[in-house]
Amino acid sequence: MGNRIGMEDIICFDTETTGIGPKAEILQLSVLDGTGAVLFDEFIRPRHTQIWPEAERIHHISPQMVSNKETIDAHWDRIVAILEAAKVYVGYNVIFDIKMLKYAGFSMDPFHRPDVQVIDVMKNFAPIYGDWNTKKGQYNWQKLVTCAAYYQYDWGSEKAHGALADTKATLYCFKKMNQLPV
Repeated sequence: MGNRIGMEDIICFDTETTGIGPKAEILQLSVLDGTGAVLFDEFIRPRHTQIWPEAERIHHISPQMVSNKETIDAHWDRIVAILEAAKVYVGYNVIFDIKMLKYAGFSMDPFHRPDVQVIDVMKNFAPIYGDWNTKKGQYNWQKLVTCAAYYQYDWGSEKAHGALADTKATLYCFKKMNQLPV
């Protein structure tokens, strides 16, 4: 990272969703800046999807938990402002989360500006962990919990697979990987 980029120019984010394809919708979006300050943390009612049993088994977000929440449209301007202000986007499997924002209708322009960086902690951690896959000719990607354990992250009372908890763990791992103060 260049010297001109401050911790407040970094956003680290994660989504929890109804699934993984283009029809999947965001159920939770959490965004921290590089200092760890929470910029956004909301549960979101999907526009179309009514049930998501497979995803619910992983992140435990039920239809009842989001039934009285706003749709993503109510948060649109706030999310756009956060995305446009960032100079560095950090996430664990960040391309998935960017795709989820695209599927929700957000412009991809902020991610493609010449002065920004998109950093995928998952891809950067793979060679550090060192699990080589001869068949694929690359290092195997590891789960966030594996990366967090490697860097001795303390989840405290939080558990993996919540957007805010995962964002905090990802930011911690990003800082450890880049020898930044945590």
